[in-house]
Amino acid sequence: MSFSSDIKDYLCNIQEKRPCCRSAYLNGFDGLEFETVCEKDSACFVRGVFIKSGFVSPPENNNGLTMTFSDDFIFYVNGVLEDAGMEAKIGKRKDKPILYYKESEKIEDFLAFIGASKFTLIMMEQKVIKELRSNANRIRNAETANLDRMARAAAEQCEAISFLIEKKEYSKLPSELKECADLRMANPDMSLDELRGLLNHPISKSGINHRFKKIIEIAEHIK
Repeated sequence: MSFSSDIKDYLCNIQEKRPCCRSAYLNGFDGLEFETVCEKDSACFVRGVFIKSGFVSPPENNNGLTMTFSDDFIFYVNGVLEDAGMEAKIGKRKDKPILYYKESEKIEDFLAFIGASKFTLIMMEQKVIKELRSNANRIRNAETANLDRMARAAAEQCEAISFLIEKKEYSKLPSELKECADLRMANPDMSLDELRGLLNHPISKSGINHRFKKIIEIAEHIK
């Protein structure tokens, strides 16, 4: 069964004790106006409307709740929702007027209003899971991009050092640049943080980065 069908089955099993609530529910289901007697009547009425004409997309997909109509009853229903502080948007689908919500918070409020709080919690749980997955993907993508940058930078450094060796300019480098160059050629996969820890006199990350930039500048100048 679908998420929407599960909600409707759950709602159909709710037994209202007050005659006015049962009447409001049946009027909503049959597409008729109702008379408010108690504070629960509006929710019961909208519950009947939803069971007859509503649909909710699964929480793992994009959010969406719609109710489809065939006549101007749509405006009466939206008036009831507006009085309850939950006015929906009006649109069309397959040439039929619909009331709809896209925002997850409004869908959650609507389900709670008509008595399906259990499914509001399911939606909220799925939203947290989606956010956690999204955050994990962002972190993973950032880490991958950072590794790519490191690899490109290390390759550029090794290329510059190899060029200086080939042109017999390597021996002319200052001792601090030569030390960095030796470490890079011996450890092409290491990060700057790891390399600076191997220096005889460790320096900051920006300091070792500056030394490699200097090596690249020297190689570019010779080219």
